[in-house]
Formats: sequence, structure tokens, C-alpha cells
Amino acid sequence: MKRDCDSLAWQDCQQAGVSRRVLHVEPDAGGCYSMLYRLAPGAQLPSARQGDGQEVLVLAGSWETAQGRLEFGGYALQPAAQTQAGHCTEACTLLVRRGATVGAAQSPVQIAFDAQPWLPGAGKLLVKPLSEGTAFVFWPAMERFQAHKHWGGEEIYVLSGQFEDEHGKYPAGTWMQSPHLSAHHPFVVEETLIFVKTGHLLPTERAH
Repeated sequence: MKRDCDSLAWQDCQQAGVSRRVLHVEPDAGGCYSMLYRLAPGAQLPSARQGDGQEVLVLAGSWETAQGRLEFGGYALQPAAQTQAGHCTEACTLLVRRGATVGAAQSPVQIAFDAQPWLPGAGKLLVKPLSEGTAFVFWPAMERFQAHKHWGGEEIYVLSGQFEDEHGKYPAGTWMQSPHLSAHHPFVVEETLIFVKTGHLLPTERAH
């Protein structure tokens, strides 16, 4: 599943000053949804459904919770019963993933982009871990990763540059999900930054 987010229409929400782009209509294999929210100054993120946890990635502007302010690249993982609507003093755009399994058996996390160091990854990749199975990955120009399969699937949002594999090209603003045991041989031509999640898309009956 792949979405060019810039081609999706913004849909007004009932909550004033909030619109969203729904990235998939049906829940994913883990029973969760991903969407983009756009908040006007002073607006709050709509509340998650009861029993759902949420992950929030700040794509533009800033979003504030009780734990502090997050700007571009800021990340929050909030298990069920600990989710926060937060608010923004300036307009912001957020990538949000919600569902009963989000954050399950994990502690809350809130990380400013600059607060987390880059660590060496495979080849010349640099990795900034965020939570279990979730990280930023920086690809230097002309880097190629080994061909591999995804146990439990993979979800990517391209923040800058252009991610590529034998199936296509994915410029900044592309969101994609690859299912359990999917395979590819990724590479980049230009410097590229991606947000990636792995292992969370096992079919529900396998995940328990």
C-alpha cells in the first residue's frame, strides 16, 4: 500500500481548526490506522478512541503536550489511557497512528528530534532509534541496502530526498506499508531521511 500524501484531499473534521488525510480506510494487519492531521493555531488533536494508543510524528510546525513541545521530527508514543490531545500555538502537521496495539506493553516515549543521537547502522546508514521497531534512518547519497524480507511488515514515511527500490520511486511526502514477508532491495540516489516502523504488521491472530 502506497500513498502520495500531497495528492490526498484534506477532509475537515468536526473539531474546529482540524483537518485530516486518511491513509487507509480499513485497519492494517495490526488493527491500526494511520492518518495525517493538520491543526490550525490553537487547535487540539482529536481524541483517540477509548482503548487506543497513539504514535505522533511532527512533520511541520510544533505540537505541545504536558511533557513539552515537539517540533519537526519530534516523536511521541502514548499507550492507551495515556494519550494526549496536545495543542499547537502555531499551525502544525502530524503523522498519527492509532489502535489498541499501539504502545501496548511499552512505556510512554516523547523525544525531540535533536535530543536523540545518530547511531551507525548497516553500511553507511545512520539510525536514530525512537521506540521498539521504530526509528529515523538517514541514507547518504548512492547508498544501497541488502535485499531483505520484512517479518511483521514495514511502514515508511519519506521525510526528505527520495527512497527507491525495484518496485518504484518514493519522493518526500510518500507513506507506504509493506505486508508481512514482503521483500525488496532498497537504495537511494540522493540523501534521504525516512521514518520507519518494522514488525508491527503481523496478522492479528499471529500477533498474540
